[in-house]
Amino acid sequence: MKKLLFFVTFSVSFLMFSGEAKAQETLREPLSASQKSDDGALVAYPNPTRDFIIVKAKNPSLKVKSVTFYSIIGTQVLDISANSNTAELRLDRLKPGKYLMKYTLSDNTQKVTQIVKQ
Repeated sequence: MKKLLFFVTFSVSFLMFSGEAKAQETLREPLSASQKSDDGALVAYPNPTRDFIIVKAKNPSLKVKSVTFYSIIGTQVLDISANSNTAELRLDRLKPGKYLMKYTLSDNTQKVTQIVKQ
């Protein structure tokens, strides 16, 4: 009985895990909530990141107009025009470290969030 229970538990866990991994790979969704930056107006993931970050306005009628990255000491290091509700931003030119990401939405909302580049 214990072997059967273990086998069923293992099989269900494996199926759930493999299904989640496939969906995340296809959608490039973060693995956990801790890998998302969500400030109410915009979601940015994965955070920490390596080569790219996906930014998405939470309101589907809004667009992300621009995204500017600053070093932790305030020097502008990258400026990107997005003009889309969801955008994948290439960050391979940035060195590993902490950055401040300032974004502007189409309704002129401006906010700053912290991004970690590995």
